Amino acid sequence: MIDLHSHLLPGVDDGAASWVEADAMLRRWRALGFTGVVATPHLKQALDQAYLDRIDEAFAEVTRLAEPLGIEVRRGFENLLSPELPAHLQAGLPLTLGGSRAVLVELPFQQWPHHADHTLFALQTAGYQPILAHPERYAEVQRNPAVAVRLAERGIALQVNIGSLTGRYGRAARRVAETLLRRNAVAIVASDAHGAGVTFDDLDQGIQRLNELSGNGAQLLLTERPRALLDPTSRMALPIPTDDHHDATGWRRFFR
Repeated sequence: MIDLHSHLLPGVDDGAASWVEADAMLRRWRALGFTGVVATPHLKQALDQAYLDRIDEAFAEVTRLAEPLGIEVRRGFENLLSPELPAHLQAGLPLTLGGSRAVLVELPFQQWPHHADHTLFALQTAGYQPILAHPERYAEVQRNPAVAVRLAERGIALQVNIGSLTGRYGRAARRVAETLLRRNAVAIVASDAHGAGVTFDDLDQGIQRLNELSGNGAQLLLTERPRALLDPTSRMALPIPTDDHHDATGWRRFFR
């Protein structure tokens, strides 16, 4: 399994608090069967050299800790979506996941920016694959899940947090996560781990829940699609959302 969204690097953002905690996170991933992790520190403004230097130093040390455990760690960012992001990527800034064409983006939780649709389309037309982090946690999507479904229909990869399936982020996030899975709108799931504590308890329970609900879903959402997204030569097909009146996977029967 591969975790495409994590805050593993200590001393960089609000993720791991120390090297001891980063090591504990890696060991918990390994115990759960993960062999790949992408470190995605927050990037909320233009990338400057001081921030990049901190990431370089932390990444080198994390790689040293991960190698004996058989975990491959790659670099990335959780980019706050801004109108300037496509230009920054085309200028050569290393903002994608593991050097691929996949770009992890997030939005403000309470406000849906006016530029969001246009910027996501600009990323696509520039040849990048946008991945929208945790759509189930955004207030706009909680009010109307069809907002996220429409993005999936346009080729935006939706990444749901596994903890949302256990109720970690509240009832609304859990309801929307299940709705998006039922509509076949979710491309991948990931931990969004910020530490070695309850996130990993949720990760274990969430994977079990995902397997209970979707059969082979965990294999597809945690292994096959993440691997394809990290491969710049892959032509992976994203899921095609179903409408409210069609349920090809049996989800509607389960929830009834």
